[in-house]
Amino acid sequence: MRRIYLLALLVSLMRSKALAEGGDDPASLYARADIVFTGRLEKLSLSPSGLNVRFEVAQRIKGKTGANKYLRALLPIESDCHALEENHTYLVYGRRIGNQLWIDPCEGSKLMSLAERDLRYIHSVDPEVSEQCNRSRLAQIARDSQIVVTAEVMGTEDTLGSPPFFRPWCGLAFTTEDAYYRVIEVFKGEVSAPNIAVENVICWDTVTVGGYSPTLSPELFKQGNVLLLFLNAGSHQPDRQRPLPFLSAYEDTDENCGAVEANDQVALSIAEAMRATPENYKRRWLDEDIDCLIGADGEASCACRRINDVL
Repeated sequence: MRRIYLLALLVSLMRSKALAEGGDDPASLYARADIVFTGRLEKLSLSPSGLNVRFEVAQRIKGKTGANKYLRALLPIESDCHALEENHTYLVYGRRIGNQLWIDPCEGSKLMSLAERDLRYIHSVDPEVSEQCNRSRLAQIARDSQIVVTAEVMGTEDTLGSPPFFRPWCGLAFTTEDAYYRVIEVFKGEVSAPNIAVENVICWDTVTVGGYSPTLSPELFKQGNVLLLFLNAGSHQPDRQRPLPFLSAYEDTDENCGAVEANDQVALSIAEAMRATPENYKRRWLDEDIDCLIGADGEASCACRRINDVL
């Protein structure tokens, strides 16, 4: 019992010291952590010294964790922050206390779906690590999408429409939630109206969902936010009743990265490159990125130099 008390006291003191030192930004979280990794929380069980957790490690980022596929750690029984749950994938910041790995959710560990900012910082330290909606992925999604626009969020199905009594995660059913927008600028394709509805697939641990809840992220889809959207024409549910004036419906191209903040650095570079594209040129994507525009005659246009200057 004395050991448990001392361990809890030490963890509390370390947390207080970390808060006093300041910084819940990714750089501070990364610097303070002894161990950083990504992985799925496979099992959680109660023990005399806290909650025993076992992660199936996906990527080892910082610190010595051995080569085992699984990593064990302790969590506090109670936390002022979010609780970690089984079968979710996390970015984990851990501390070594004696021979134990201790993970306190208040020290930065979070769902992978909420870790884009952290992963982008870590990429600057370790290029082997990258956020999910990185430049290469957004470029590929833009290439594959029929329509690319920026639009202002006006609301979602849960705030403006008629939310369902129960919404399961995708996999159990084809599950979507609409988001409603006012289109600001069209970069590719055409939209038939200035106000549109977009179907977003609601899948477990994806960037666009609200963490542990099968709803769109209230932070990303906050009214007034301007997003860069990657869309396909049409709707899986054309008979769904939608509020006026959002009757023109489209599908989100990618469940993770089909909607990103338009003022994000990577999104800005993609948008600027597409904005520079003359209408009489076909788009061509090289090396998984926007490198150049090739004319119908096969000759590179001056827009190539403009895009390369931007990117």
